[in-house]
Amino acid sequence: MVKLDARLIRKAVPRVLKAAVWGFLTYTLVYYLPLTLLASESLPFRYTTWLFQFAVMAIFFAVVGALFSGTIIGYGLGIARAIIIIAFFFAVSDSGILNMTLPFMEVPVNLTVDISIILLMIVSVYLFDIAKNLLEAITILNQKATEIDFT
Repeated sequence: MVKLDARLIRKAVPRVLKAAVWGFLTYTLVYYLPLTLLASESLPFRYTTWLFQFAVMAIFFAVVGALFSGTIIGYGLGIARAIIIIAFFFAVSDSGILNMTLPFMEVPVNLTVDISIILLMIVSVYLFDIAKNLLEAITILNQKATEIDFT
């Protein structure tokens, strides 16, 4: 029992430290730096909210992905991350059309930008990520299946 606990601790401590480092780096790069480089007053309120929501998703998946890296659960979380990020970008971009109202010399100017091509690129990259995680999960299952000795 003591050997099992010591072995478990030796395996778990590096994963927890790795997850903490990845969480801190993700927080710094995804949330803290954009807010410090871009003045919060210059961004409309909803973009700050979207940035916070994206940062929460990115930090969660970075920490949990680092904890379960190299396992079936880790690859399942990679697939879930890709699906959630695709849905997030569709929701944020209103399916590829951004509408903004900008004040210009006391006259509001409505600006509509079609970013559907950029959204298609983002979706295709995450679809490849889904395929990669699925193939890696199948590879791990195949390796575990061939290790079983039926004799």
